[in-house]
Amino acid sequence: MKKLALLLGSLLVVGATASAKEAVVAPVEVSKEVVVVAEPVAQEIVVFEEKPLLRVTSFGMWTENDNNAGSSDGDIGLTYLAADIGLASASGNWTYAVQGYKAWKLDSDEGVLDGQDNERFQLDAWRHFNRNEDFRYSLGARARLQNNYDRYYARGKYSYGFTSGWVDLRYQSNNGTPGTADVQSIEIMPLNITMGPITLGYFFYGDETIGNTTDSVAEHQLRAYFPLFASGKFSSDAEVRLGLKKDAKNEKALAKNEESDYDFGDLQRYGINTNYKYSENLSFNVSYLYEIVKYSTEAKKSYYGEFVAGWNYKF
Repeated sequence: MKKLALLLGSLLVVGATASAKEAVVAPVEVSKEVVVVAEPVAQEIVVFEEKPLLRVTSFGMWTENDNNAGSSDGDIGLTYLAADIGLASASGNWTYAVQGYKAWKLDSDEGVLDGQDNERFQLDAWRHFNRNEDFRYSLGARARLQNNYDRYYARGKYSYGFTSGWVDLRYQSNNGTPGTADVQSIEIMPLNITMGPITLGYFFYGDETIGNTTDSVAEHQLRAYFPLFASGKFSSDAEVRLGLKKDAKNEKALAKNEESDYDFGDLQRYGINTNYKYSENLSFNVSYLYEIVKYSTEAKKSYYGEFVAGWNYKF
C-alpha cells in the first residue's frame, strides 16, 4: 500500500515537472497605435483694394489762334487758352472729359479784347461696349456751356474691321439772345473706310432753326486722313477736306448770303498735325490747317487759318 502511494506520488511529481517544462510563455502584445499630428492650417487673408470710382487718365493744355484773311486792319484773330482733363471709371467702360477755355481777340491796334463766346465749360461722357471684340461701339453725351449759347449733344461712334463712323446730334439754345433762334443740327460720318494707312469718309452737316421762321443748311464733304512721316519720337499726320455741295435756305425768301453756298470743289481744307512723344506719358503737338472757300454768290473767296499748340500728360 505504501509502495503504491509512493509510486503515485512519484508519477505526480514527474508529470508536474514535465508540464512545467512544456509551458509556453504567452508573447506580450505591444500596441502599435499610429499618432497622426495635424499640420497647422494656413489662414488665407484676403485684402480688398479700394479702387476709386474715377481715376484721372490725362491732363493737358493748349492754345489756338483762328484768323480770317481780309479781316479789319490790326485784327490778328481769336485766340484761346484751354485745359483738358480726362477721367475713367475703375472698369474703363466709362470715360469722361472736362474742358474749359478763355478766348481773347488780339488786335495790333487795340490790344487784347474779350473774344466772341469768350468762355466755355464743357463736359463729355462715353459708355464703351465690346472693348475686346472686333465690333466696338460707344454712346455718349456732351454739354457745352458758353456765354451766349448752350449746346447739348447725343453722340455715338463705332469701329468694325476696316470700317468706322460717328454721329453727333445737337440742340443749341441761344439763351434768348435777340435776333437769334434755337438750332437743331446733325454732324455725321456714317462710313469711313480704312485702306492701309489712308482713311476716307463722307461727311454731312445739316441744321435747322426752331421758331416762327425756319432757316436750314445742308453741307456735304469728302474727308481723308493719312500719316505723313514717323521718325523716332516725331510723327505727323494730315487731313484733307473736299467740299461737295453746300445749300442754305431762308424761309423769308431773302437774298442768299454771299458766304453761304458753294459747289463741288469750292471748299478745300488742308491740315497737318505734328506730335513729339517726349516720354511714355508726356507729349507735345503742333497743328495747322488752312481752308479756302469760293462761294457761289459773287464768286467771293474766304481764307481761314487755324494754329494749335499744346501738351498732354497721360497717367
